[in-house]
Amino acid sequence: MPDWRGIVRDRITPLRVGEKRHEDIVAELADHLEDSCEDLVRQGKSESEAVQFALSTVADWDELRLGLQCAEQEEDIMNYRVKALWLPGVCTSVLSMVLLRWFQRMSPAPPVIWVWHGTFLVLYWRWLLCLPLVGAFGAYWSRRAGGKLVERVLAASLHILVLICVMALGFCIGLVLDFHVSFSLRLVGFAVYVLAWGIAPCFLLLLGALPFLRGDAAESRRAAASH
Repeated sequence: MPDWRGIVRDRITPLRVGEKRHEDIVAELADHLEDSCEDLVRQGKSESEAVQFALSTVADWDELRLGLQCAEQEEDIMNYRVKALWLPGVCTSVLSMVLLRWFQRMSPAPPVIWVWHGTFLVLYWRWLLCLPLVGAFGAYWSRRAGGKLVERVLAASLHILVLICVMALGFCIGLVLDFHVSFSLRLVGFAVYVLAWGIAPCFLLLLGALPFLRGDAAESRRAAASH
């Protein structure tokens, strides 16, 4: 039997992936071709015919190489986004919500600020004081995973940005469903809640994240890889 790994390696090189991943791909393809060849030999074909037929199952080696390259790049991008954005962003969100819920239980009567015409705001100031640490946690995690500036900012403040979008959507739906309510009253309430639950928390999160928004993402990625 021929050296299937050598044959495959010659046909799909160069493949811009890590050395270990390159050898894994070569081994998988070689094992597949070898199994096909052995099946053909068992069916009565000569070894040379079986080898040629097995190789002919790959119509275009250049196309296969490009397909493998694209698949590996897409996988790398997805892994990068999960590690640098979604995982730290979700964990930061959970931490923030757990702290908020804890302070709600620990402070049954937090300060209430009356704004205008029945519009009021419950102020969980202990939660707000913790947000810089939460933002620092998310941005640090993202930077350690090699996240760029955008990923670090989003990892630190993702849940608040989502909350702002939800409030904006609720405001638009309310304009349609509760059209009898004064627009000015609704607008003031929306502005107050966006300021208190969106802009102010987002500012505090990014304030804590600020020390970790500097630095080269490539250096962080190399440092994470070394560990």
